[in-house]
Amino acid sequence: MGASTKKTANTGNGVAREELGRELKHLRALVREVGEQFILRREGDIEAIIANLSAVPSRKLRVVAPDLLHDIRGLKVKPAKGRLKDVKGIDKLIDLICDRISTAQEERKRPGKKSGKNDAG
Repeated sequence: MGASTKKTANTGNGVAREELGRELKHLRALVREVGEQFILRREGDIEAIIANLSAVPSRKLRVVAPDLLHDIRGLKVKPAKGRLKDVKGIDKLIDLICDRISTAQEERKRPGKKSGKNDAG
């Protein structure tokens, strides 16, 4: 009975190993797919920001640009390490820039809303 039980257990381990191996390969593919989609989305966001810069009044851009440049240049990442904290930092920075540029754009859409002044550009 001992040899028969051992053979069944080994067969079960082989099946579990194969199944786990298949699922891990699937997980690996998911990591790649999610990563690629993240990259594509964020690159698109950056391109949109670049395109939207022309809609920001010059006066407002002179105000927000120094802080944005400081934030971009101050980003500390180690790309070769592929760290999640670096990805989070980049993600947060892109969101911040997007928000600031979009807020700066609003001035052109609603000139003189609060101050009553016209947008001189």
